[in-house]
Amino acid sequence: MESTARNERQAILKRGGIVLVVVIALVLVLNLITGGRFATSSNLIAIVSNSVFTAFIVLGMCFIFSMGITDLSIGAVVILASNVGGILALNVGLGYFGMLLGSIAVAVACMLLNVTLIRRAEIPAWILGLGMVMVYEAIGAIYNNGQIAQGKQSVSLNNSYRALGAPPWNIIILVLCVAVAYFIYNRTSIGFNLRAVGSNEAVAKLMGVNINKAVMLAVLVGGCFIGIGSAIDISYAGRITPSTGLNSVAMVFNPLAAYLLAQALSGIFNITIAAPIGAFIITAVFNVLTIIGVPSGTWQQVMLGAVVLICGMLSRRNYKGVVK
Repeated sequence: MESTARNERQAILKRGGIVLVVVIALVLVLNLITGGRFATSSNLIAIVSNSVFTAFIVLGMCFIFSMGITDLSIGAVVILASNVGGILALNVGLGYFGMLLGSIAVAVACMLLNVTLIRRAEIPAWILGLGMVMVYEAIGAIYNNGQIAQGKQSVSLNNSYRALGAPPWNIIILVLCVAVAYFIYNRTSIGFNLRAVGSNEAVAKLMGVNINKAVMLAVLVGGCFIGIGSAIDISYAGRITPSTGLNSVAMVFNPLAAYLLAQALSGIFNITIAAPIGAFIITAVFNVLTIIGVPSGTWQQVMLGAVVLICGMLSRRNYKGVVK
């Protein structure tokens, strides 16, 4: 037992060393590309802060996508959850507690509803997800149009309740949540069962895993992380206007690239640790593109598409088809 614990500690230190070397090498290369403008303290803090929201969505994906549920409605869920959190914080007067409670409750409810419909209807998750995007977007748009008709605007925090989305609080919350995610994913039956279901649902059932319970518990945990990310997002932005026409799907692409990168890195260290690292790397890449003058909305989108494809190919290299 003692030797096992010692080997585990050594493995953790080794992985930590690998992470440190990779991060330092990445910073040096990107700083060289930008002529020294990347590795300034203010820019690095900004990158870390801007990657927090993406990291939370990736943590949510670790518990949902790992079971083979590719739900593209997460962007619409984030917008809806953010606005509900803002309403409870500002209009109802519940402050940060209401912001977190409302965002988490909506995100969890939406994700559980999606997964229930996916399993009951027995249709591909991405198809149902796109359908639910339109539903969630419509709910937000109806509320937004109603506010405009009354001469008001949708949720706008102005200077109120903005600390949650800014350093150091957003970073502190992320560190705490990564620790919780690591414990749940690696030290509880929730984590083992979700990995078993994701690897092979039929085998997991033969192993005695209650499939429906395992899926719902994993989605519940993933929805909580998405909800916390939603609260941090509106606290950072101050206002998130509801969108229509599937525009919210675009919010999924950055987290998706980071999630696929985290999967590729999971051979080195645990995926819950890889999630914030992947989010940081993706955010850093687009920070560099902005610094060197690559136009956003055009070539940056091309780069994002390329990054998603590359990370997707890298992530498949670790796929074994067994419980990991």
